[in-house]
Amino acid sequence: MSIRSSKFVARACTVLAAAALVGFGMAPSAAQAASSGTAFWKDPSVIYNGGRAESSSSGENLALLDFRADGWGTRAQLQVKTLDPAGYWYYKNVGPVCFDDTSTSNSAGGMTVCDSNVAEGATYRIHIWASSSGTYKWHSYSGEITA
Repeated sequence: MSIRSSKFVARACTVLAAAALVGFGMAPSAAQAASSGTAFWKDPSVIYNGGRAESSSSGENLALLDFRADGWGTRAQLQVKTLDPAGYWYYKNVGPVCFDDTSTSNSAGGMTVCDSNVAEGATYRIHIWASSSGTYKWHSYSGEITA
Protein backbone atom coordinates (compact mmCIF):
# COMPACT_ATOMS: atom_id res chain seq x y z
CA MET A 1 0.00 0.00 0.00
CA SER A 2 1.37 3.41 -0.94
CA ILE A 3 1.84 6.28 1.50
CA ARG A 4 -0.92 8.18 -0.29
CA SER A 5 -3.38 5.28 0.15
CA SER A 6 -2.43 4.94 3.82
CA LYS A 7 -3.14 8.63 4.42
CA PHE A 8 -6.51 8.31 2.63
CA VAL A 9 -7.51 5.31 4.77
CA ALA A 10 -6.45 7.12 7.94
CA ARG A 11 -8.49 10.21 7.00
CA ALA A 12 -11.52 8.08 6.10
CA CYS A 13 -11.36 6.29 9.46
CA THR A 14 -11.04 9.61 11.29
CA VAL A 15 -14.07 11.04 9.44
CA LEU A 16 -16.16 7.93 10.16
CA ALA A 17 -15.20 7.96 13.83
CA ALA A 18 -16.07 11.66 14.13
CA ALA A 19 -19.42 11.12 12.40
CA ALA A 20 -20.25 8.26 14.75
CA LEU A 21 -19.39 10.36 17.82
CA VAL A 22 -21.48 13.29 16.60
CA GLY A 23 -24.39 10.97 15.76
CA PHE A 24 -24.38 9.34 19.18
CA GLY A 25 -23.81 12.66 20.94
CA MET A 26 -26.84 14.27 19.30
CA ALA A 27 -29.17 11.32 19.82
CA PRO A 28 -31.43 11.72 22.87
CA SER A 29 -30.33 9.80 25.93
CA ALA A 30 -32.78 7.70 27.91
CA ALA A 31 -33.19 10.63 30.31
CA GLN A 32 -33.93 13.05 27.47
CA ALA A 33 -36.35 10.84 25.58
CA ALA A 34 -39.83 12.14 26.31
CA SER A 35 -42.36 9.58 27.36
CA SER A 36 -46.03 10.29 27.76
CA GLY A 37 -49.23 8.46 28.46
CA THR A 38 -52.95 9.06 28.27
CA ALA A 39 -55.92 7.64 30.19
CA PHE A 40 -59.67 8.16 29.71
CA TRP A 41 -62.82 7.55 31.67
CA LYS A 42 -66.23 7.43 29.96
CA ASP A 43 -69.82 7.11 31.08
CA PRO A 44 -71.05 4.21 28.89
CA SER A 45 -74.62 5.56 28.77
CA VAL A 46 -73.72 9.08 27.48
CA ILE A 47 -71.73 9.52 24.27
CA TYR A 48 -69.88 12.73 25.14
CA ASN A 49 -69.43 12.34 28.88
CA GLY A 50 -65.93 11.55 30.03
CA GLY A 51 -62.50 12.86 30.91
CA ARG A 52 -58.92 12.64 29.76
CA ALA A 53 -55.59 12.71 31.61
CA GLU A 54 -52.14 13.03 30.09
CA SER A 55 -48.73 12.88 31.69
CA SER A 56 -45.82 14.44 29.89
CA SER A 57 -42.50 16.09 30.66
CA SER A 58 -41.26 12.79 32.10
CA GLY A 59 -43.74 12.67 34.97
CA GLU A 60 -43.46 16.31 36.02
CA ASN A 61 -46.96 17.37 34.93
CA LEU A 62 -50.40 15.81 34.88
CA ALA A 63 -52.97 17.53 32.64
CA LEU A 64 -56.70 16.83 32.98
CA LEU A 65 -59.65 17.67 30.80
CA ASP A 66 -63.27 17.10 31.83
CA PHE A 67 -65.41 16.89 28.68
CA ARG A 68 -68.79 18.11 29.89
CA ALA A 69 -70.40 20.29 32.58
CA ASP A 70 -72.75 17.63 33.91
CA GLY A 71 -71.82 17.42 37.60
CA TRP A 72 -69.17 14.73 37.07
CA GLY A 73 -65.59 15.96 37.43
CA THR A 74 -62.38 14.26 36.38
CA ARG A 75 -59.74 13.22 38.91
CA ALA A 76 -56.39 11.55 38.29
CA GLN A 77 -53.23 10.61 40.13
CA LEU A 78 -49.90 9.13 39.11
CA GLN A 79 -48.94 5.70 40.44
CA VAL A 80 -45.31 4.52 40.50
CA LYS A 81 -44.47 0.84 40.04
CA THR A 82 -42.74 -0.19 43.26
CA LEU A 83 -41.00 -3.39 44.33
CA ASP A 84 -42.12 -4.63 47.72
CA PRO A 85 -39.41 -6.17 49.97
CA ALA A 86 -41.45 -9.41 49.82
CA GLY A 87 -40.62 -9.58 46.08
CA TYR A 88 -43.80 -8.47 44.30
CA TRP A 89 -44.55 -5.32 42.29
CA TYR A 90 -47.38 -2.91 43.07
CA TYR A 91 -48.45 0.62 42.12
CA LYS A 92 -48.01 3.31 44.79
CA ASN A 93 -49.88 6.65 44.58
CA VAL A 94 -47.53 9.63 44.25
CA GLY A 95 -48.20 13.34 44.15
CA PRO A 96 -51.52 15.09 44.56
CA VAL A 97 -54.88 14.03 43.17
CA CYS A 98 -55.49 16.39 40.26
CA PHE A 99 -59.06 17.62 39.60
CA ASP A 100 -60.80 19.23 36.61
CA ASP A 101 -64.46 20.05 36.13
CA THR A 102 -65.82 22.06 33.22
CA SER A 103 -68.32 23.74 35.53
CA THR A 104 -65.46 25.33 37.52
CA SER A 105 -62.48 27.45 36.48
CA ASN A 106 -59.23 25.78 35.51
CA SER A 107 -55.62 26.75 34.97
CA ALA A 108 -54.69 26.06 31.35
CA GLY A 109 -57.24 27.01 28.71
CA GLY A 110 -59.86 24.41 29.52
CA MET A 111 -57.53 21.99 31.26
CA THR A 112 -56.13 21.71 34.75
CA VAL A 113 -52.39 21.08 34.98
CA CYS A 114 -50.97 19.72 38.23
CA ASP A 115 -47.33 19.43 39.22
CA SER A 116 -46.20 15.89 39.88
CA ASN A 117 -42.79 14.44 40.53
CA VAL A 118 -41.77 11.00 39.35
CA ALA A 119 -38.11 10.00 39.71
CA GLU A 120 -36.18 9.76 36.47
CA GLY A 121 -36.20 6.21 35.13
CA ALA A 122 -39.20 5.13 37.23
CA THR A 123 -42.12 3.28 35.65
CA TYR A 124 -45.52 4.80 36.37
CA ARG A 125 -49.10 4.96 35.14
CA ILE A 126 -52.07 7.32 35.34
CA HIS A 127 -55.17 6.36 37.34
CA ILE A 128 -58.20 8.40 36.23
CA TRP A 129 -61.78 8.38 37.50
CA ALA A 130 -65.02 10.37 37.57
CA SER A 131 -66.26 11.95 40.78
CA SER A 132 -69.35 13.80 41.91
CA SER A 133 -70.13 14.86 45.49
CA GLY A 134 -67.98 12.10 47.00
CA THR A 135 -69.17 9.41 44.58
CA TYR A 136 -66.60 7.72 42.33
CA LYS A 137 -67.30 5.89 39.06
CA TRP A 138 -65.83 4.91 35.72
CA HIS A 139 -62.13 4.60 36.43
CA SER A 140 -59.32 3.52 34.09
CA TYR A 141 -55.52 3.29 33.86
CA SER A 142 -53.00 4.29 31.24
CA GLY A 143 -50.33 1.94 30.01
CA GLU A 144 -46.92 1.98 31.68
CA ILE A 145 -44.84 5.12 31.16
CA THR A 146 -41.12 5.53 31.82
CA ALA A 147 -40.02 8.85 33.31
